[in-house]
Amino acid sequence: MRNDLLIYLEQDLDYFLFLRENPYWHKSLSRNVNEFKNFLEDYKTKRRKRLVDKMEDISLMISLAKELM
Repeated sequence: MRNDLLIYLEQDLDYFLFLRENPYWHKSLSRNVNEFKNFLEDYKTKRRKRLVDKMEDISLMISLAKELM
C-alpha cells in the first residue's frame, strides 16, 4: 500500500479496524489507490457515520423520550 494512503489511514484507528474486518478492501486499495473514495463511502455506510444515520439516531432518541414521558 502506498505511504500517503497509510498516513491518511493512521489518522483514524477505526479505518484500520474496518480494514481488518473487511480484508477485500486491503487487497483492493493495494492494487488501486483510486478506490479510497469508495472505501470511505463503504466505511461510512457500514459504521453508520453518515449525516443521515446520525439524524435517524437522534430521531429515534427523541421518539423514545416521548414514549417514556
